[in-house]
Amino acid sequence: MKKSLLGIIVVVVVIIVIGAAVAVYEVNYKKTTTPQTLVVEEPEPYDSLDPAVTFTTPGWEIMNQVYQGLVAPNGTSETSFVPVLAQNWSVSSNGMNYTFYLRHNVTFSNGDAFNAYVMWYSLYRNMILYQAPEFILGQNLATNNTGSSAPINNTYNVTATFLNTTSNFVNPNASSIAVMSNVNQSVQVVNPYELKIHMGFGYNGYLPYNAFLMTLTTPMAAAVDPKVVDGNGNGVVQGTPNSYMADHAVGTGFYEINSITTGQSITLKENPSYWGLNLSSSQMNDAISPPHIKYIAIEYKQASAMMSDLQAGKAQIVQLPVNYLNKTQNIKGVNASLLPIKFGSSENAYYVFMDQNVAPFTGASGLDVRAAVTYALNYTGMINAAFAGDGVQWIGPVPPGFQYYNRSISNLTPSELQYMQSQGYTSNVTSLKPYGYDPALAATYLNMAGYNAILPNGTVLKGANGTIPAVNFLYDSEDSSQVLAAQIIQQDLSAIGMNVTLKALTNTPYSSWIYGYLGNTSDYPMGINYYTEDYSAAIDYVYNLADGYYNGTGYYNNTVFNWTVNASTTFNTAVIAQNLTYITYTMYTNYTMAWLYVPYFLQVHTTDVSGMIPNAAGSGAGYFMYYNTVRFT
Repeated sequence: MKKSLLGIIVVVVVIIVIGAAVAVYEVNYKKTTTPQTLVVEEPEPYDSLDPAVTFTTPGWEIMNQVYQGLVAPNGTSETSFVPVLAQNWSVSSNGMNYTFYLRHNVTFSNGDAFNAYVMWYSLYRNMILYQAPEFILGQNLATNNTGSSAPINNTYNVTATFLNTTSNFVNPNASSIAVMSNVNQSVQVVNPYELKIHMGFGYNGYLPYNAFLMTLTTPMAAAVDPKVVDGNGNGVVQGTPNSYMADHAVGTGFYEINSITTGQSITLKENPSYWGLNLSSSQMNDAISPPHIKYIAIEYKQASAMMSDLQAGKAQIVQLPVNYLNKTQNIKGVNASLLPIKFGSSENAYYVFMDQNVAPFTGASGLDVRAAVTYALNYTGMINAAFAGDGVQWIGPVPPGFQYYNRSISNLTPSELQYMQSQGYTSNVTSLKPYGYDPALAATYLNMAGYNAILPNGTVLKGANGTIPAVNFLYDSEDSSQVLAAQIIQQDLSAIGMNVTLKALTNTPYSSWIYGYLGNTSDYPMGINYYTEDYSAAIDYVYNLADGYYNGTGYYNNTVFNWTVNASTTFNTAVIAQNLTYITYTMYTNYTMAWLYVPYFLQVHTTDVSGMIPNAAGSGAGYFMYYNTVRFT
């Protein structure tokens, strides 16, 4: 039976009215409900999604959301920790043994179970791959005890073959358990939910390490799913990354990978089966609580594009250079501020290296040349030019803002001076201040080294060796701050009679030379270098900056090395601070580096976003650990 025209009209009118009502509801819903996606924009993409391989801030940012380790920093602290996959732990009185009691009912996002056997597998697997961040664990742990100074008789050797051929790490057979429960190894399973870590098998020797818990907060110590590794890519191969793990990630964390556009973006989504959803409020901490926002979209863009998106409301958190402070403060609905200087230290602490194994920086005259360089530089001018004044000079190797920095640059007591002099300290300097811009003093030092020098009034001081030979000066041409600093340094040194030839390398070859060949070539006996933390601890900086093999200075002092060992192996904070002070004074008067500057870190987010917990160990937008605490307000 056909409908009448009137009936059709009535139906159409009803449909239109209902549709209009739905449309109004949808608009109001979008205006009144909380957004489900947080958009974060950053300048550089991640390098790998494998926790054993990634060694960049963008990579670690993703790892911290998808993967988890035994412990995490406690809020904003870099010296206290909260339980994650471990429920609690204890440390032996000599600091050589850590016992972790693991949580029950933890699963990976695919439903696979986690326990002590899986954690054992993960730690050894991450070391066996032997990629760039391996040393973070390898300084204290090892896959075997060959050459170890540990006082044990039995030998052990955990191999890729064992990891690949053990069929079940959740419920292993008796022979596999025998291997994993061997007490004479770095990582020992006591039972399915108890794990012991024994120090002293790594290259640091049979010694405790007071920053060990902080090393366990890095992706290198994250739990990975043996089934995922074994069933994809090339499994575990000594010294070789797993191709599948490079762009896939299955962890125990509160987020999982949703989508990837290589080199452009990655989106994380809330893990619907996250084990932390089953915890009571009394068991929660900020490192394990379920997330408030369903999706995290991380996009990689140039600074100009970030600014446009921020102004258009398309991004809520952006990572911009510090010289964007004034521009971002003028955007309505945006909070832009400088974080404490320790956040700048965790990113980049800059210095000029001078290779003490290459002329003109060698020997007694080389000391005077290095002193000339340090006093010739206009540090304030560099900070103003590169960062619009938003940076500070520093005195290394302890970075500013970190624990022990203020003590390391404090005045020496008479007894401390006496002790240092008994250990070979040849200076009478008992108080420190950042190297100052003093061209006259710089010229005097250059002339003391035997070279012609020019005083500020134009007077030429003649030296027995004539004009100092020109020196190649290395810098990163893709780092705008280094470009500006290099030009100022060239001008400042020329003003006292020292010529440097600027040698620019693009970021990739610059980084390759800095990280791979320092101490092995005289092509660049001088240049700009910087240190970025491997993990958030002062001793990490000291180990790398006080040893010239790692920083381009060619500097090695056995007494300084012993003080470094003392500072890393005691749990007495006063003794740690005192040893770091000895190191600082010795390097300062040796003019090991011209300590340049640390730029402040710029925090930028829209005002409707909160919950970021700043921590110098964090990599989320460069300054916080986890996105689970972030929320729309």
